[in-house]
Amino acid sequence: MPTQKQMVSSLNFAGNGERPLMPSELTQLRPVLATGERPAEMVERASRQRIHVLTDSDDGPPKPEIGRVEGADGNVWHVDVPVGTAGDVPLPGRTAIQGLRQEPLSGTDHDGDVPPHRPDWLDLFYVPRVLPSRRQKQKPISRLDGDGTQLRWVIGPDNRQELNETSWPWGCVGKIFTSAGWTGSGALVGRRVLLTAGHVVPWADVAAGNWWMRFVPAHYNGTSLHGAGVQSYVSDVSGFNPDLAGGETAAYDRAVCRLYEPLGDQLGFFGMGHYLPAWNGQSWWTNMGYPYIYWLLGTSYESGISVHAAYSDINGGIECLHYGDITPGASGGPMFAFFGQGNPRIIAVQSSDNADASAGMVNYAAGGPGLVDDVVWARQNWA
Repeated sequence: MPTQKQMVSSLNFAGNGERPLMPSELTQLRPVLATGERPAEMVERASRQRIHVLTDSDDGPPKPEIGRVEGADGNVWHVDVPVGTAGDVPLPGRTAIQGLRQEPLSGTDHDGDVPPHRPDWLDLFYVPRVLPSRRQKQKPISRLDGDGTQLRWVIGPDNRQELNETSWPWGCVGKIFTSAGWTGSGALVGRRVLLTAGHVVPWADVAAGNWWMRFVPAHYNGTSLHGAGVQSYVSDVSGFNPDLAGGETAAYDRAVCRLYEPLGDQLGFFGMGHYLPAWNGQSWWTNMGYPYIYWLLGTSYESGISVHAAYSDINGGIECLHYGDITPGASGGPMFAFFGQGNPRIIAVQSSDNADASAGMVNYAAGGPGLVDDVVWARQNWA
């Protein structure tokens, strides 16, 4: 796709173009401790594990049976629920809008500011708590000519760390499971709004009329750190299909999703911002996600990422070329920074990689005014 360098002088957001805070500046800020009580809805959600079953008859709701597991260590119980031939089923998606870059979402009304939200019961940490690395040194896999190889998209040393974190905003990032069998990453950007990459959406299943996506915030080793029942299926999605013209470029690899459960009410969410090319080369950005990598049980975290270049077209999409370490599964993870105290803003979502002629191996994140407009549209239309 022909691109041109984006020229933006000033945009009315996040304090009239206030620059992001550097990682060294974040370390100087004191955490903001919670002042409120954990909401009753969160206590209830965290203490229950919900399943969905499809019965074969209309004889009323299934009647579960509860019993103790004999011989098990601890207080272990089983819950047996009568199910139909389909058994335990995911909650299916309903509607899906496939965007074209020539036809951006309309009907948005905003002044350029898309703020974040922190519930008063959650602590704010500017620097998250990281786990000691369990990474094992891998022996390079040799090629036939004797040269070694390394993981794709990891540029130089792998600088990612692992989080075990529920504080805000780190606990707003989660893992996405799909009907297509792959997983991706995403972040809460509204009370019911999830932001991810367009290619994470199972578009082939959407076309077949049988699709689902499940979001687990702060996923760690199979469940949410917020509580076993803190998750939600996606009811609706609007995004770009990489198999269609207009969605095949990294600048438009984005999607917004409506959640059945308003997780943002209890967990909060990120704000949104526009990327300015004047910030190229500045190591301000943080990326989080859930890559397919054997030593990670939780989300990966890397700060101090710089954007090498930003390219855009006239339809609101921007390709942010960066040198962060990305492996498959991290797609859809947020690229963000704090724009002042208590003000985390996403400027792009992780998309893909490529060997750039001038920059060598680089990774791409999708951003731009269109990304912000999509989130605004979703906040306004998916209450």
